[in-house]
Amino acid sequence: MELSERLQQLRKLANYSQEQLAEMLCISRQAISKWESGQSNPDINNIIKLSEIYNVSTDYILIGKENNSNQLEESNSKKKEYSQPFKIASVIIAIIAATAIVSVLFISTLGRIAGAW
Repeated sequence: MELSERLQQLRKLANYSQEQLAEMLCISRQAISKWESGQSNPDINNIIKLSEIYNVSTDYILIGKENNSNQLEESNSKKKEYSQPFKIASVIIAIIAATAIVSVLFISTLGRIAGAW
């Protein structure tokens, strides 16, 4: 579905005439007619206003896909799933490295003490 068809469909679903919508946007009815016939496109400010009027995302108006917050939440939860094991592994590696450093220092110190005897 093209932008022009989506604009017309949204207007009709909202039960607005071209004249009513034009008044809401402070533009001419002819501008609405041109958008819906594909002769021109609304500017970004009018797209934003249309998304508010129709309660849809600008993505839906422009490309026909709703910006689904569930997809965003799903993506974030996957990031959390992957980042949690990474954080645990990082802590374990840090503990092992710290233990190794302390052990080397301890053995080195014992060697100096034993050499002093």
